[in-house]
Amino acid sequence: MMSVESAHGPLVLRSLSQGPENIPALSDERGTVRPRVSQTYVRLAVAFLAWLVVAGAAQAADASEAWPEVSFYKDLSPQTRLFLNAAYAEGKESDTRSLDLAAYLDVSLKPFRKKLQTEDWQGNRYFWMRIGYDRIFKATDDEAAEVSEDRGIVSFHANAQVPAEIILEARVRADLRWIGDDYSTRYRFRLEANREFTVRGHKVVPYFNIEWFYDTRYDGWARTLYKLGPTITAGPHFRYEIYVAHQEDRLPSKSDLDALGLNLKWYY
Repeated sequence: MMSVESAHGPLVLRSLSQGPENIPALSDERGTVRPRVSQTYVRLAVAFLAWLVVAGAAQAADASEAWPEVSFYKDLSPQTRLFLNAAYAEGKESDTRSLDLAAYLDVSLKPFRKKLQTEDWQGNRYFWMRIGYDRIFKATDDEAAEVSEDRGIVSFHANAQVPAEIILEARVRADLRWIGDDYSTRYRFRLEANREFTVRGHKVVPYFNIEWFYDTRYDGWARTLYKLGPTITAGPHFRYEIYVAHQEDRLPSKSDLDALGLNLKWYY
């Protein structure tokens, strides 16, 4: 972190970027020593409180909402990993609030990246694929009846490094959707640019991506989604991502949606 000047002198925030062993114990006016707090939990608390404040302001608007999400990654081998995800939203996948639970298997299809060796499983691969199953609860159909959605997912990812150490990533994804008794397919094409920085010994990866959705239910380009934000590494097993999103729906009707997302990620 850094020192911030206040009316009464510098306000020191440097301790948040130090390891737990470097954070001094606190004492009150009587000299009673209070226990130290882990830097990971401090950062998580600050990020969560900030997200709640902005999310509350966003939900005051007609076309804004909050997208909380939790992810878990487990390396199974040098070529494979398990990915579990839970997300809660309103307009992201349906016309009503929905809970989204998914499980995926990531498979590396090319050798590891040699020019850019990072600790990130995804960033170390030129080409990889993801297959999985997604279950969405409380979706709605055209008659506003409450139904559920089952979804098979297949996606292919490729990335390349360009000047200034920027990484470009392309993703092609197919959603095989069973909404009630109806089957349809949605094709998604995403382009992303990101760059890794080191701030006070922690990795920060700001990114911007744009994604286009083609829905066979309407035989057209139904949606465009824009996302901007950073992913911040808070510890060897924990990262969090805060982003803003803008979603433009064209089919079956035109509408816009702004969202603030928070994704908590655990890696093992």
